[in-house]
Amino acid sequence: RVHKLVLNCCVGESGDRLTRASRVLEQLTGQQPILSKSRLTIRTFGIRRNEKISCHVTVRGDKAEEILERGLKGKEDELRSRNFFDTGNFGF
Repeated sequence: RVHKLVLNCCVGESGDRLTRASRVLEQLTGQQPILSKSRLTIRTFGIRRNEKISCHVTVRGDKAEEILERGLKGKEDELRSRNFFDTGNFGF
């Protein structure tokens, strides 16, 4: 049973790439993504504090299971052991 599915897309910069990433998440889920800001300034990465660098969507219920099934089909229903975390979460 899936309680919730969080789709996260971190592009590391604001602007056109972030807009495209949020559009992709919106097309996948049908929901408006939330933009996340950076906490710190990291000069080597060119990231400033409070700059919008990522977007995420939380999906629950039947829609979450449907999206997860479509994602696993793309990975041919096979995940490596390093995709799983000790907390019960996984990513791919």
